[in-house]
Amino acid sequence: MIEPGFASAPPDASRLVPLSFGRVFLRDHGGEQSKRPPLLLLHGLLVTSHAFTRLIPELVPHARVLAPDLPGCGDSDRPPPVLCADYSPRWQAAAALELLDAIGVDQVDLVGHSWGGAIAVCLADAAPHRVRRIVLVDPTVFAMPVPIEGRLAQLPTLGPYLFKNLYRRNELRRYLARAFSSEDMLSEADVDLYWDRLARAGGREAAHAMLMQLMHHETMAAMLPRLRAITAPTLVVWGDRDAIVPREHADRVTAAIPGAQLRWLEGCGHSPAEEQPEVLAAVIDEHLAH
Repeated sequence: MIEPGFASAPPDASRLVPLSFGRVFLRDHGGEQSKRPPLLLLHGLLVTSHAFTRLIPELVPHARVLAPDLPGCGDSDRPPPVLCADYSPRWQAAAALELLDAIGVDQVDLVGHSWGGAIAVCLADAAPHRVRRIVLVDPTVFAMPVPIEGRLAQLPTLGPYLFKNLYRRNELRRYLARAFSSEDMLSEADVDLYWDRLARAGGREAAHAMLMQLMHHETMAAMLPRLRAITAPTLVVWGDRDAIVPREHADRVTAAIPGAQLRWLEGCGHSPAEEQPEVLAAVIDEHLAH
């Protein structure tokens, strides 16, 4: 019996899903009776699907929500980069499609945040018939300036060693703090969670490989024709205080996608799902409802 004044929790079928390269941890919440396709949420670099924990309750009244930890991240397995195309966004998109096949989902609405936005674009390019609508939230789809730890990671031979041995909780915290419009919004408990997952065996190797993809000229140059080929109705959402991805990328991404619309979130940093989940959920729902 539900106590007066308390809403029932959305159905939770979160689990590890075995795939060809290993297991993927999937948050799977509610919405079984929804007329919409499930909503697939793809997170960014150095974090996990935990980044969506405040957003998911806002979305489940309208659709089933699927939020995996990307391979190499969180509670998913971490195959060596050499076995998974160095965690390229194309490989990650193929892994997401394999996950959808494994759980019997034919079509999704797609939300990609930051690096997850690049993966979302590759997924839409590889299987356009499986994507109904797209929301790209502060996506990293163009070459951009990288912090000093990123430049160190690029050093031949020495880069992976430096990243694995010198990238610690303080460096991760510094990056996460920049993702908010105010450092005061950063939760130390979240930093601990993200650091625990990143520091597990294989975690920093996988993160380094993904970071190198983000800085790889050919990988990022290939994103533009994929953006131009998107056929699904697309909304680009951008925090106007994003200190991670250059502000001018918002207009560039929107202009590259046929018919795309741009929505600015006022007073918001790089991580709207954590900073303004209610606002982001309303924007997503409005786009998906049409």
